[in-house]
Amino acid sequence: MSNDPELETWRREWRDPDEPLPNLKRKIKRQNLRTVAATIAMCVLLAITTVQALRTRGSFVSGMATGLWTVSLVAGSYAWWVRRGAWRPAAQTTLAYAELAHKRAVAKVRTLRFSFYFLLTAMAVCTAFSAWNWRTLSPRSVLMWAVLLAAMVAELFYFRHYARRKQREVEETRKLIEQIRQ
Repeated sequence: MSNDPELETWRREWRDPDEPLPNLKRKIKRQNLRTVAATIAMCVLLAITTVQALRTRGSFVSGMATGLWTVSLVAGSYAWWVRRGAWRPAAQTTLAYAELAHKRAVAKVRTLRFSFYFLLTAMAVCTAFSAWNWRTLSPRSVLMWAVLLAAMVAELFYFRHYARRKQREVEETRKLIEQIRQ
């Protein structure tokens, strides 16, 4: 009796359980680690700004800490809400991991869109506040506001670029799901 290597390969694959695509599984793990790292970084940033605001008692630092807390709560709540159902795969199958990747990509696009408009609104409020109080601002405060607004504009461009990239990922994962279902 001859030994057919292709037939043996088919037999092994048939016996093995349906294993998720390794790249997809690694991608999900990386996303989980990034989420944890971002949460820790945000908590550290909030703690530092709060301590600094309490220590210096300056209006700018207190306003910055209050603004960061507000933005964190609003944006974090929205991101948490939009990601519901996208925490872990429904099963340990390739299709479940592909669906999870798709849900996360869609959630990321929605979060980026929300963040873009939220930041645009924050820019308008900061600009209006600066214009309203321009006579009382010191040259250093004007410079700080200018740097802050420049950073916000740069972040707007980044959000747009990243949203386009994530939109392509949504399309790719949708195609992957369709291929797996066939």
